Amino acid sequence: MTDIEDRLGTTVPARTAGLAQLSALAEVVGRYATMRNYVDGPTTSRLSPYLRRRLVLEDEVLAFARAIGPFERVEKFVQEVVWRTYWKGWLEARPGVWNAYLARLRTLADTLSAADRDRLASATAAKTDLPYFNAWCAELKSTGYLHNHVRMWFASVWIFTLKLPWELGARFFLDHLLDGDPASNTLSWRWVAGLQTTGKHYLARADNIAKYTNGQWVPKPGELDESARPLPDDGLARVPALKPAVGLNGDAVQPRAVLMHAEDCGPLPNGWTDAPAVRYAVVPPPHHAPSGLVEAWVAGACADADARVRTVAHFRNANEVADWCRANGAVEVWAFRPLTGFVAPALFDLARELATTGVTLRYADRGHDIAFFPLATKGFFPYWEAAAGALRRQWM
Repeated sequence: MTDIEDRLGTTVPARTAGLAQLSALAEVVGRYATMRNYVDGPTTSRLSPYLRRRLVLEDEVLAFARAIGPFERVEKFVQEVVWRTYWKGWLEARPGVWNAYLARLRTLADTLSAADRDRLASATAAKTDLPYFNAWCAELKSTGYLHNHVRMWFASVWIFTLKLPWELGARFFLDHLLDGDPASNTLSWRWVAGLQTTGKHYLARADNIAKYTNGQWVPKPGELDESARPLPDDGLARVPALKPAVGLNGDAVQPRAVLMHAEDCGPLPNGWTDAPAVRYAVVPPPHHAPSGLVEAWVAGACADADARVRTVAHFRNANEVADWCRANGAVEVWAFRPLTGFVAPALFDLARELATTGVTLRYADRGHDIAFFPLATKGFFPYWEAAAGALRRQWM
């Protein structure tokens, strides 16, 4: 067993492993509302890496929850599933927030002070004066995972106690989390900072950390900044929402050729299975450096998908894809839509290049996205009110 395989442990990047994880969750789902904030033991689903790459689909998780019991019994668990959907839908309607984050990273690369660079180096090396923060950092780097409550504490300490730019913390998470997602990661960091919900930020408190770690970590008095103000409003959360692009439901499409990418490693609809599939690999941009663990997870998820759909070729540039299309008489290639992040602009460029050769790249969408993205126009709770109404009807 390699070091990477040992560190991944039972979190195997395969659809069968994700479905097995889901099938074992009945007890967790039933007591999720009361136990989810405690960081020790099996208090969360650990499904997020599988959902991130769509090895397991949200609709499959919701169907599992329906089989467990009444909506009221599993409501908190269901809410957490569609919270990730909310972040994705919100960012799809406001991609400028992601672009502003990337621009800020480029600026910080040139403008970060020497003192900030020293604090950044200490924080990312788990060598601060805060033992609990160091432990969380080490866990993240060694496993690719942090409990969601720990993520909130970590982000708050990073921003308000260590006084580091939130964008650098978001990048650190995105580089190391197996479930690192441009939408939920970026917007969660903005929420902690007080930028996503204007004037409302999240401050890690010593008593809260002590309670939900069952006394494992008890910060010393005055060690945390528990009175910090939110970061200055950048106005981005109030940018008018665009209407997210929504195409055909993938279930209604019968492609002649399929393009696979790392954002969607899920099962293909029945109408897609007879079409030859090719994979297009996207190289991460220079301002992000995925850890070896993340690279292995993504590669494993892609390999698992390739084995299931019998991918016939792998390409890294548009010319290779165009040549394959020409050789196989394909004038139209279908893919599941990549959401705001690193893959979407690469496929936009690919589509433009393919168009010059007479090949059209078309996008289909997952039914879950079509149903719930249009609801993400304002804050989470108006979204949840609308989403819960739709979901309750599924429970009837």
